Amino acid sequence: MELFQDATDAFDDTAAVALGLNRTDLKCVSIIVRHGPVAAGDIARYTGLTRGAMTTALDRIERAGYARRRPDPNDRRGVLMELTEKGREALDAIWGVYIREADTFFAGYTTAELETIRRFLVHAREVQDANRTRVSGLRLGAS
Repeated sequence: MELFQDATDAFDDTAAVALGLNRTDLKCVSIIVRHGPVAAGDIARYTGLTRGAMTTALDRIERAGYARRRPDPNDRRGVLMELTEKGREALDAIWGVYIREADTFFAGYTTAELETIRRFLVHAREVQDANRTRVSGLRLGAS
């Protein structure tokens, strides 16, 4: 698991560099992809960023041309973030091959094996979330 996590982190670092973004920006882009168009406030909530830090990250993503702000039709003061065509093309250049080859990758597993892997991943995520909650209140390095 540790080696897999390290490989995932290394890939995300590489993807961020390729996009000219930092890891926080990449996390915001991921949320836009998963939930978009998504309210800027929701991005802050999903990432845990302050309003100011989130605005700075979204400014960088927008300047890079990967996403744009548009008015929220349900909240006249609200803003939604959505991917641009440039954003879709850039993300496809990075993750598209993996996504398109997923069927081939997963074809080597039986349905029962895939169900076991899925159960493991769901449980592992629950454990990670519980540990994150537990650790979030700790301040071990503070004097």
